[in-house]
Amino acid sequence: MDLNKLFGSSTKVDILKYLTFKRDGISMRALEAELDRTFPAIKKQVDSLDVSGAVTINKEWSKRAIVIKEDFKDIVKQVLMYALQKDLTILFDKYGEKIHTCYPGKTFGYDIEPDLVLVHNNCDKDELEKIKKEISQLFSRYFITMVYITCMSATERDQRYRLADRFVLTIMRQTKSRN
Repeated sequence: MDLNKLFGSSTKVDILKYLTFKRDGISMRALEAELDRTFPAIKKQVDSLDVSGAVTINKEWSKRAIVIKEDFKDIVKQVLMYALQKDLTILFDKYGEKIHTCYPGKTFGYDIEPDLVLVHNNCDKDELEKIKKEISQLFSRYFITMVYITCMSATERDQRYRLADRFVLTIMRQTKSRN
């Protein structure tokens, strides 16, 4: 999903991602360092977000802190999570038949410990590591730095399902598979 087109600016998208997933209440100078953008670009987008009512600039602290409004944060988080899911779908489509199923986890609001449970079709160890690395890089673009991914083969999942394994039953019960 092209969030730059939706929000009109890649800087604005990065600011919203940062405020939503990493740290709320940050100064423009700190954002400049974190996002590797120029101060004028950040100020322009923060002023735009302030005028639109999406953020407030808390001027009472020793530094001017940008805080995303709580009701808006929930909406933006849903949009960003939708975009992340679409980006994951595109990534999984790239690998075709190697990815059997993906179950979303804790990051996506499900009550299972891993962020993703990846069921694959006979991937070798190097391919699996490459896929996990690409998934981690994708999450890092959303400022989600720690990603817990559980991988298992489709054969292992089926065996564990037949044995009524609690983990497999939980992921299948609580989530909808994403292909």
